[in-house]
Amino acid sequence: MAELFQRYGAETIRACIEEMWNQSEKLARLAVSAIPDGDYEAESFMDNDGQEFDKPVPIRVTVRVHRDEMTVDFSEVADQVKGPINCGISGGIAAARVAFKALTLPSQPVDEGCFRPLKVILPPGKFLSAQAPAALGLWSIPLPTVIDTVLAAFAAAVPDKIPAAHKGEMGGFAVYGTDQSTGRRFVCLNMMGGGWGGRSTGDGPSAAVSICQGDVRNTPIELLESRYPLFFEKFSLREDSGGAGRYRGGLGVELAVRSRYPALVNFNLERTKCAPWGLWGGKPGTIYETNVRSAPDAPWVSVKKQTRYPISPESRVVFLTAGGGGWGNPLERDPEAVAADVREGYISSEAAVDYGGALYPLSGATDLKATESLRDRLRQERKEQEGSG
Repeated sequence: MAELFQRYGAETIRACIEEMWNQSEKLARLAVSAIPDGDYEAESFMDNDGQEFDKPVPIRVTVRVHRDEMTVDFSEVADQVKGPINCGISGGIAAARVAFKALTLPSQPVDEGCFRPLKVILPPGKFLSAQAPAALGLWSIPLPTVIDTVLAAFAAAVPDKIPAAHKGEMGGFAVYGTDQSTGRRFVCLNMMGGGWGGRSTGDGPSAAVSICQGDVRNTPIELLESRYPLFFEKFSLREDSGGAGRYRGGLGVELAVRSRYPALVNFNLERTKCAPWGLWGGKPGTIYETNVRSAPDAPWVSVKKQTRYPISPESRVVFLTAGGGGWGNPLERDPEAVAADVREGYISSEAAVDYGGALYPLSGATDLKATESLRDRLRQERKEQEGSG
């Protein structure tokens, strides 16, 4: 950049940058003007703030579109909380910008001009615009859910552009202690993928990081085991975790780990109550779960938010990340896609019934006649349930 300024001069470089911003602004305004004018609302919530575990943190969003301008109004999100999931105002604005960019110019290189048609209303003192002395240690945790919620507000206006909700959490865990073979302390901090929502053009991606983690990469198991005194017994896609739909939600993952020596685990689970929602008749994805067994013959214990959880070499920790929501009526899914999902282990043969899929038991191939009959019956049953409700 210094070389460019030296070669062409500051005035020329600034004029070029301004022109780039102007071009991006024109494209962004054109994209906004294609959205029908109106006020659009959506709401979701965080499980809790990490301190008051029985108190959800509401996220209510209103988005206003007028001609070629958009306003994201966070006035009704929760006030700043006691726990560490608050973020400064820059975090709240960033969440609105990510959603805006995904909706308007997803493939356009990012510059300030992209956001000129966007206004963000975010009063101070909200948990997305917290002020001192608020705790901010886990400030990024709510942002994926906030982005999901902003996008969900547009589902009725531009249904073909809005996917169902994705896993909506960071998917991280920490195992730490002392490697007794070397006497050195260790901390294994890793991110796990989960499912993204189905969309109008296809199934949601599986085992992917959240929308806020584009620069985060999954660490290979072989590398983790070579650097830490840990043994990973299983790392696979989580069967039946994607929400049923015409386009299925992406799958979460199942990760089972043991430590060779006594250790501690930090669990920071989110979206264990607010499942990744489906759209247009699609079913929600599964929630995030973690189960711990202290010994082979001990019962499984469900753990959510907790720090310094002790484990022994006999303990087994199983992380089950969330699946994405489904998009569209599951009874409209291609029967051959249902059969393929069963063959690949993405869904069980029992879950195929949610799609009205009938398979030949031995070959696993689609029984088209039985499938159509089953779907007719399920449509009638659901119609009757809606009528009685």
